[in-house]
Amino acid sequence: MKKTMLFFFLVTALFLSAQTSVSIYDIQYTTDPGTGNTYPSPYDGQIVITTGIVNAINFKGYKDNIYITMPEGGEWKGLYVYGCGDTTLVVGDEVEVTGSITEYYGLTEMNNVTSTTLLSSGNAVPAPVIITTEQMATEEAYESVLIELNDVYVSQELDDHGQWYVVDTTTVPCQVDDGFFYLDAVTPPIVITLGDNWAVVRGVVSYSYDEYELNPRTPDDLIQTVGAGPVVTPVTNSLIGNYPNPFNPTTEIAYNLVREGFVSIGIYNVKGEKVTSLVNSVKTAGAHEVVWNGTDAQGSNVSSGVYFYKMNSDDTNTTDLKKMVLMK
Repeated sequence: MKKTMLFFFLVTALFLSAQTSVSIYDIQYTTDPGTGNTYPSPYDGQIVITTGIVNAINFKGYKDNIYITMPEGGEWKGLYVYGCGDTTLVVGDEVEVTGSITEYYGLTEMNNVTSTTLLSSGNAVPAPVIITTEQMATEEAYESVLIELNDVYVSQELDDHGQWYVVDTTTVPCQVDDGFFYLDAVTPPIVITLGDNWAVVRGVVSYSYDEYELNPRTPDDLIQTVGAGPVVTPVTNSLIGNYPNPFNPTTEIAYNLVREGFVSIGIYNVKGEKVTSLVNSVKTAGAHEVVWNGTDAQGSNVSSGVYFYKMNSDDTNTTDLKKMVLMK
């Protein structure tokens, strides 16, 4: 009997010693890209204990699939917990969870959760990190983090998998997905239209099928701007617009410079790929126009669709983006 009890205590001690108490940042942060640039956690395969504030629940339709964050929020400070076992948790709860850190097809997550303890309730959720669509689409630091995109355009409409794409002045689009709710299941339904401008798109970043995806938590994470495009500030270099729009086969793009300086204007497709350059030189102050004839850099006609024209000007460090539609 004594030998049995001693064996039990030894096994228990070994099991507890295998559980490491670490922060979410410790779990997520790495400079090792690993296989396929998925940046695996240094704790991959280990049982750990960590704490965080719940900032999203009900991912993929399961109430105990939650996202937690460190109280200050920020890069590398979010974690997806798959099946925490507690379906009563709400946003703002602080929890301690114990489970295995696993790289699930490139997504760092905690699963096989053995313990979830509620520490406190009613905590403030950290503000989202405001980033660009390029950062969202390419940087591991924002995996499982609550982020926000500002002043973006729909570059690809909703597909059969609930995915759509937005793009900002970086011209690199990123994916938006329906991990928390379906756009057509809310009242009123949310309609995604190619080329529409959205003031705010926020949510939690996940990773699936070799691509980062932004998942709005509720309809409140989507705020649409009334109007066709970004606000133009008269005291800066700016794109005025293009006419006609839609057009076939040519359109005239107008822009204004507050003072002489180097200017570049390029045409981009909905994938963020540069089609051609229209301006790449020093221009005088004042109003200017340039014509695009619907061809690429090699002079070949491009297909019908939505295109973006972006202006960069070194003198005032200005970037401006607008959309146009080529209809044949």
